[in-house]
Amino acid sequence: MKKQMRDENLLKISELADRSVTDASVASVLLCYMMYRVNEPMDAELLYEIAVAGEIINYFTYQETLQTLRSNGSVTVEENEKGESLYALTDKGEACARRLKTFAAKSYRDHIVVAAKRALERRKNRDDVKVNYIHLDTGCQLHVSLTDQGMTLLDLTLFTPDEKQAHILGERVLSNPSAFYHNVLQAAMKNEEEPFDLTDN
Repeated sequence: MKKQMRDENLLKISELADRSVTDASVASVLLCYMMYRVNEPMDAELLYEIAVAGEIINYFTYQETLQTLRSNGSVTVEENEKGESLYALTDKGEACARRLKTFAAKSYRDHIVVAAKRALERRKNRDDVKVNYIHLDTGCQLHVSLTDQGMTLLDLTLFTPDEKQAHILGERVLSNPSAFYHNVLQAAMKNEEEPFDLTDN
């Protein structure tokens, strides 16, 4: 009895440790649904970043699924002017996404769509937002530069006690650079001198 309970607990722990999709059918629906919701061509690097690096779909399942989607005509691959291969959803792939979306659990659908939208937003901001980490003997500096059409809006360097905290701050900036810029302006506008205590004057 104890051995059975222990084995069941180990199984639950194992399942919690790997939540990535390993079923090719589910992965097919997820990829089609994500591309349908994003509604724009995506290159292989971005697809991999969202699905595999984001730990949503197992690496081997992803490779198999992408090949299947291409061979069955659900996805096409075309080159853009830069010579990059872009994956785009066909009418067949869109029909799969709309008709079979509930085949994949809503939690997975939500996860992959949010991951895709965030990845696309970061890519669009890449030219206007620069985040660099400067390693020091006593800590780390985070350097943030925001530009718009070649004009520098913000150039800021922050000290952090270690590299981990610098990367956390950097990720927060990249998650919403416009809000970060707005918050810096708001904080500067609200900043005031400390009042002097004149009660005993």
